[in-house]
Order: sequence, then structure tokens, then C-alpha cells
Amino acid sequence: MVQLLSWVNSNWFAVLQTVGILGSLWFTAQYFRQDSRTRQIANLLAMAERHEALWLKAQEDPKLSRILEDMPDLSKPPTTAEREFLNLIILHFQSGWRVARTTDNDELKSLSLDAGAFFRLPLPRAVWEKTKKFRNPKFVRFVERAMGK
Repeated sequence: MVQLLSWVNSNWFAVLQTVGILGSLWFTAQYFRQDSRTRQIANLLAMAERHEALWLKAQEDPKLSRILEDMPDLSKPPTTAEREFLNLIILHFQSGWRVARTTDNDELKSLSLDAGAFFRLPLPRAVWEKTKKFRNPKFVRFVERAMGK
């Protein structure tokens, strides 16, 4: 014990520096962990706002009324407005998929249920089938599984 006290007495500055460095590293790690959580929450809020804006547009724009119909008149192909809107929705799903993969498995399960219900509808499915070759292959697998393929 005497040797330890003697060593600390002669090396107190090095001990103090080491404690200071370790403390600052710990505080930095805590800051980055908290910052990461804050960014995840901000991303989820931004996704929710985008989701609301997209679906509000679908409800308000009469040119998009067929998108959510279970049995639309398929003798008319999707219009340009419908295709553009559905591509925005697909991109929105893909963004949500990326966020959910990095945050929480429960979110991914919920997104899968939502994607399955949406992409089984006739017009979304038609646009999906024509555009899926341009999508991320992992996202394509996710949507195909969600649809039950």
C-alpha cells in the first residue's frame, strides 16, 4: 500500500491526465449515443409528416381516386398522375424500410403489414411490377414477402 501511495505521489499528474482523458471519452460516447437517438426520432417524425402529406394529397386530388380502390376499372391503364404518385409512395415505403431496418424490428413488421396491404391493390401492384426492376433488390424482396409472394 505504501508503494502504491508513493507511486501515485510521484505520478499524480499522469494519473490525473489519464482520468481526464477517460472521462472525456466516456462523455463523448454518451453524447454520440444521445445524438443518435435524437436523429432517429427526428427521422421518424419527418417520415410521419411526409406520410401524412402524401395520403392527404391522395384524398384531396380526384385524379388519384382510383389508387386505393379494390376493384378499379383496369381497362384504363394507370394515368401519368397515378403512376407519378405511386412512384412517390414506393419511394416513401423504401425510405421507411431503410429507417425501420436501422431502428426497430417491430417497426419493420408494421411496415410489412402496411406494404402488403397496399401493394396487393390493383393499381399499386401494376406500377410496382413495372418498376421493381429499378429498385433496391433487398427492398424488392421485402415487398414481395409482404405481398405473400
